[in-house]
Amino acid sequence: MTNVPSENYKEQIDALNNVVHHCIEVSQRFAGIPSPTGSHFYASVLFTSLCSRSVSLAILAPYSSWSEKIVEHWDYASIAGMVRSILEIRLTFFYLCIDECSREEWECRWNIFNLHDCKSRIRLFEEMTHEKQDIEGFEEQAGELRSRLKANTYFMNMPEKQIKKFLKGGDAYLFPLEEIGQRAGVDRQTFRWLYKLLSSHVHGLPMSFYRMASQTRGRGVYSEVEEGYTSLCLSFAISLLVTARDEMKKLFAEAKKS
Repeated sequence: MTNVPSENYKEQIDALNNVVHHCIEVSQRFAGIPSPTGSHFYASVLFTSLCSRSVSLAILAPYSSWSEKIVEHWDYASIAGMVRSILEIRLTFFYLCIDECSREEWECRWNIFNLHDCKSRIRLFEEMTHEKQDIEGFEEQAGELRSRLKANTYFMNMPEKQIKKFLKGGDAYLFPLEEIGQRAGVDRQTFRWLYKLLSSHVHGLPMSFYRMASQTRGRGVYSEVEEGYTSLCLSFAISLLVTARDEMKKLFAEAKKS
């Protein structure tokens, strides 16, 4: 058995290296431009996050030019977790910055995000018994965010069941991720199976480590299985980054003119 990756894998590594460089170039090109809208502001934040995570992905990928390594370590499970993170940031980028909607709907989406963030911090600080004062501040902020949502026409025109659900702060998005993914150009069925595959390696559940011996994977060394899954992850990440890069260029090229 050879320890040398295929030509197809090498081509994917070159493609990943190129798109990461292009994304960073785009990010730097539009640095310092005042954001005319909230969409532009969060686009700069989220695209920067995509660039940062894509660099981490490139460093992790075997035979990438982004880092010098003692050995080429094959670990598609860790790459899968990174790609899931890139997928989620890319969908948030589309949802909050690219997807066209009315101002009222955008404000609704944004404040649902804010409420979810606030409630997440409350749950976190509840596990830290010495931070009670911070919890009180977050509870007050959550009340203000609920008031904003109740004053939002788009939000109040939703079914009562949905209104009650979103006011609890447990949901960050108005729509399921698979629906956002389809709007963003990721086929719904493709999203479903890839998200399940990527997620299975984020957690230490049976699917992440069963069949390691029979599939010769999970040991840090080259195998056809490791290369195959790594290639799949990299190919998906490249497609996400290319689309986000092109959307970012269009969004800020228009802002630069104004």
